[in-house]
Amino acid sequence: MDWDLFIRRVNEDRLVARHGAGSSFRLLLGWGDEDHLLRVDDGRLTEHRRGPFVMPQCDFALAGSDDAWTRFAHPQPAPRDQDLFAYFRRGEISLTGDTRKFYAHQLCLKLMLANLRAAGARS
Repeated sequence: MDWDLFIRRVNEDRLVARHGAGSSFRLLLGWGDEDHLLRVDDGRLTEHRRGPFVMPQCDFALAGSDDAWTRFAHPQPAPRDQDLFAYFRRGEISLTGDTRKFYAHQLCLKLMLANLRAAGARS
C-alpha cells in the first residue's frame, strides 16, 4: 500500500473536500499487523503515523485482517467486497470507539477509503 499516494489522492479529491467540510476525527486503522493513525481536519488528511502505538489517541478504530483490507482496496473489488458495511456484517473488519462520531462522519470516511483503491492494495 502506497500511503503517500493515498494521502495525496484523498487531499486532492473534490468529493472528499465538499462532503468532508467540517469533518474532523482521528482514526486508528488496523491493517493486519500494522496500525496507522490518521488525523482528519476539516475533511483533509493532515497526519499519518505508522505504529506500533502504546496508547493511541483516536476517536474510533477500524481493524481488519490484511486479506480483508487488500480485498477492500482492490481496484475492482468483487461483489460483496465494495462497501465497508459488508465487512462489518461478515465480521472481517471491526469498528470500536466512538461509534456516534464514526456515523456522523461516515460519508467523508467512506469517500476517503475509496481512495485506497486508487493507491492500490499491497501485494
